[in-house]
Amino acid sequence: MKVNVKELRAFCTGVFVCAGMPENEAGIFTDMLLHADMRGVKSHGVMAFERYVGLLENGNMAKKFNYDAVADNPVVAVWDVHRSCGHVAGYYAMIEAIAKAGKYGVGFVGVRNSSHFGAGAYYSLQAANAGMIGIVSSTAGPTMAPWGGKEKVIGNNPLSMSAPAAKYPAVTLDMAQSTVAMGKIMIYKSQGIERLPAGWAFDKDGNPTEKTEDAYSVTPIAGYKGVGLSLFIDIISGILIGGATGGRSGDAASGPSHTFIAIDPPAFGLSLVDFMAQLDDRIQEFKSSPKKDGVDEIYMPGELEEIQYAKSQIEIDVYDYIIDQLNAIADRFGYKARLSGL
Repeated sequence: MKVNVKELRAFCTGVFVCAGMPENEAGIFTDMLLHADMRGVKSHGVMAFERYVGLLENGNMAKKFNYDAVADNPVVAVWDVHRSCGHVAGYYAMIEAIAKAGKYGVGFVGVRNSSHFGAGAYYSLQAANAGMIGIVSSTAGPTMAPWGGKEKVIGNNPLSMSAPAAKYPAVTLDMAQSTVAMGKIMIYKSQGIERLPAGWAFDKDGNPTEKTEDAYSVTPIAGYKGVGLSLFIDIISGILIGGATGGRSGDAASGPSHTFIAIDPPAFGLSLVDFMAQLDDRIQEFKSSPKKDGVDEIYMPGELEEIQYAKSQIEIDVYDYIIDQLNAIADRFGYKARLSGL
């Protein structure tokens, strides 16, 4: 069903306010959900609305952002956000990282005791839009087994990086360390699809499965390498800043922890103009390289999402059952508006 973006933004913000969030934080939260939807990343858009409202209701997400600075120096800060909304905490943390980088070349802000922060590309693009390189990562509840194991002990810990270009959109890599996120498998389950593509999941015994109902853990990208990447995100985004990893980073436990890094190119002896021009040249090398049969265009990381975002300024597609969910949640909080398709 096609939904007007402006109407959806007002609706979601209004429901979050009715659920107890301050209006400005509800607006930030909503903007991030819609940003994901508009880029085509449905699993991190309004599809997750019910989950977040549930966290607000059961107290696993604080209604208002607050934090204590556990550490703070010119380049590094660590915030304990006391289970604040991860989206809001991340938004302000990247602003702080950008400010530090503007003075000292690099800014690193760690956020612990948080909640799910949505799609990492939003934050890395904050840095890119400020003319900096952004690097973002987060621990997550366990969805993967160690290589050779069968029990879920580590998350598919997301990593996002963005770099600004001049003639082209910012190069943006936003990836989990699994072949697909568990959220995509949940979409299959919610739609009653019985079979998964090969290579997506393992069953409880650690064996590959294509049966949706038997999917227990997700497969890591590139085998043991994906698990290794997730482990180092546990180290940098979790252990280093005193944050939670594995099962401790779940919604009902301590919550995930995140890192937000901004890098200012001029601090490395290269003007921003020169940096972006050189990145443009490198992008052009990719795009002008020989293409294999059947390929019309070589796309850079994040480019397809930016194309989708540009097409989605007025309306986006939302599953019918999500519209029903959103209206039911609004009724629960006494929000009078109703959401409908175009």
